[in-house]
Amino acid sequence: MNQPVPEPSRPATERRPLSVLVISAVLAIEGLAVLTYALAYALQLGEAGVLGMGARIFMLVLIIAAGAWQLFVAYSFFAGRAWTRAAALMWQVFQIILAIPYFQTGDVLMAWLWLVPAALIIVLLFDPRTTAFLGDRPTTESTSAE
Repeated sequence: MNQPVPEPSRPATERRPLSVLVISAVLAIEGLAVLTYALAYALQLGEAGVLGMGARIFMLVLIIAAGAWQLFVAYSFFAGRAWTRAAALMWQVFQIILAIPYFQTGDVLMAWLWLVPAALIIVLLFDPRTTAFLGDRPTTESTSAE
């Protein structure tokens, strides 16, 4: 008599690897930093500039959406959703791209503030414990039982 095999599910009490905790925390900090920038941008909306008010408001909405998205990705990554690896990776690639001009303008501290978290997350995204937690590869317990 063949019994259907239940799909594996992650127990609610499963410990998250340190790499997952670090990635989630750094992603959340990045999201909060973007929202802090949005606040600073909003406080300067009334000042003179090259963009019209409509473009400034659109930019503000875009910045707020990016920060909110980053916080959602951090939460979802902490919850173990595998799709978040791609979202986190792309955000880090953009950070690396944005860090390069800071090296050229002489603001090396700002460049490193963009570059170090991005490099840390990229390395930790491919840690075997992270990929096992996200369900991309079997854990050592399940491979040793076979």
